[in-house]
Amino acid sequence: MPDQLEPVPTHLTTRRGFIVLCGFAVVSLYGLWAAYGAAPSGLGRDDAAMSSPPTAGAPQPLDTHMPPEEFRRLAQEFVDANIQADGSVKPSLDTSAATALAGAYIGEPVDVYIQARQYSYWPAVLRLERDVPYRFRIMAMDTDHGASIQFQGAAYMIRAPAEHVVEKVLVFREAGEYPVFCTVYCGIGHDLMKAKIVVE
Repeated sequence: MPDQLEPVPTHLTTRRGFIVLCGFAVVSLYGLWAAYGAAPSGLGRDDAAMSSPPTAGAPQPLDTHMPPEEFRRLAQEFVDANIQADGSVKPSLDTSAATALAGAYIGEPVDVYIQARQYSYWPAVLRLERDVPYRFRIMAMDTDHGASIQFQGAAYMIRAPAEHVVEKVLVFREAGEYPVFCTVYCGIGHDLMKAKIVVE
């Protein structure tokens, strides 16, 4: 009887099922990353609710290396000029710019100043209007922070390195409440670092 060769067992990593499973896992992780709002492709942004218009013709941005004391002063002036009775902040619009196109706002972006610090945003509640461009100016006052603006199943993330001014122009297309969470672990109270944008 001739010697029969025993089949060589295939290694787990060479099986088709294993390769497909690994590929699916990688794609799923990228999908979670995009849904979290951190993917570079922008898949995590809900364009129906918010958009980032081009800022051509806008004023020159602030010095990104502004001293924290100067930014604190500008933020305090912003809050003092726009604070509401309930403690929220509602930036005033240039009403002369809103007269054209049946009430649509066509002026320069409205400046919004936000300080991020352990473990809060200031102001904590912003009241904005839909279809108005807002120029968010954010500074992390102590350590690196981030701001993830939450939409239905998506998010828009802004990174805020310590003591640098970050500018983003955003237009909210739908009314509603948009929670904001810190995206960079900043210490034991990180989970408490929240704010809210109310679009009216």
